Amino acid sequence: MTSPPGETQAGMQEPIVSETLPSEEAKMAMAGVAATMEKPSDFPDIHFDYDKSFIREEDKSILRDVADYLKANPAAAILIEGHCDERGTAEYNIALGERRADSTKSYLVSLGVKPGALSTVSFGEEKPLDPGPSEAAWAKNRRAHFVRR
Repeated sequence: MTSPPGETQAGMQEPIVSETLPSEEAKMAMAGVAATMEKPSDFPDIHFDYDKSFIREEDKSILRDVADYLKANPAAAILIEGHCDERGTAEYNIALGERRADSTKSYLVSLGVKPGALSTVSFGEEKPLDPGPSEAAWAKNRRAHFVRR
């Protein structure tokens, strides 16, 4: 004997579950991952010296390109992600990543970008490009990454 949906054979109500599969962004948010991290950047990353947050001369042309894009596209916005290598405590690296993102934002504002077009986040050492334990790997991980929003 078949029971109608929502009822058992004994006549008791069974909960009807409506399942909606989460979007990719919702899945990433549930996993604690910023959805924007999965999106490739239109701009190259800039890099930082060990334990530093100042903008290197060789990265200023990249920042000029980012600034030119934002000034030409007033509705555009960029998220600046600050990243670190694995050396140092997690807490220290979160703070250093924040200083790197803030330094990058300040430089872009000095080039004429409206502060409201920029937001920052620090991932510290949590999202390395290269997990290797070498100076070359660490240098890749000391970066600011740009995500168009």
